[in-house]
Amino acid sequence: MKTTTLLLAKENFKFSAGHFLIFNEHSAERLHGHNYQVKVDITIPPEEDLAAQGYFIDFNEFKKIIKTRLDTWDEIVLLPEKHPDMKFKVVDNSLQVNFRDRYYVFPKNEVLLLPITNTSVEQLSRILAQDFLEKFKKFKVRQVQVTVEETRGQGATTVAGE
Repeated sequence: MKTTTLLLAKENFKFSAGHFLIFNEHSAERLHGHNYQVKVDITIPPEEDLAAQGYFIDFNEFKKIIKTRLDTWDEIVLLPEKHPDMKFKVVDNSLQVNFRDRYYVFPKNEVLLLPITNTSVEQLSRILAQDFLEKFKKFKVRQVQVTVEETRGQGATTVAGE
């Protein structure tokens, strides 16, 4: 059976976010940021399921979903909610964060706690791949591959689906 994959790597598939990686029980990066770039490959149903017009879908359908999703991570601090050394407390409009010997206070609307143990490109690509697969199921998409690069040529790819 033949498969076709749509390739979407638009310049505006990006987000700028702060984070830090936790390496082990003694070592972690300093808080810093990246201009992340995202690529999405979408495996579509077999050719016999394509519409009579000879194409699967207007790319704009997928591009809107992708861009809207990435915008939720733009200009924000991403933190791993499930790491055992991360402690969070909301006080008024602030989020207090304790990580080992570090203490941060952020405006709570400028931080996103992700359901992961580390804010690595590996885990970011997994979250996005799963999210996009769920959103694209209404189009009968079988598989989604998402690449998140923190700098050009340095990133991770996750495949979700069949």
